[in-house]
Amino acid sequence: MRQSLSEKRTALLAVVLSVLLAVVAVIDQAGRGSLLDHAATAYAQHGKQVSAGSLYGLVYGVAVIDALLWLVVAGLARSRRLIAAIVGVFVVLLTAALGITLLVSSEYGVHPFPAIWGVLALLPAAAGTVAVALLLRRRR
Repeated sequence: MRQSLSEKRTALLAVVLSVLLAVVAVIDQAGRGSLLDHAATAYAQHGKQVSAGSLYGLVYGVAVIDALLWLVVAGLARSRRLIAAIVGVFVVLLTAALGITLLVSSEYGVHPFPAIWGVLALLPAAAGTVAVALLLRRRR
């Protein structure tokens, strides 16, 4: 029982880190707009304009998808079934792929997202890796 609480807490940490990504994006969009400034400067060299809605929308989408997926894992973490670990592995891979996408995406040779955004998007996958390791260890 105590171990399953640890697994659930770690999965919930991944949810919190996902929400943190959205909160940072809201603060950036409402305040300095550094993400938009970075992308606008990078795309201006190619005569392109960037939309704040699509740029921040992508970050919000990653945050929401991550949070929802980790909520599922947190819900399954209390079960003693193998499906919790299997879903956990799938979610780690999917959320890591979303984070890596923000980290390495480019267009016209331009990286619209500074590395910090990719790192923030990878944090839920890192916390989730710990949760999955605990789930897999429990299965032994």
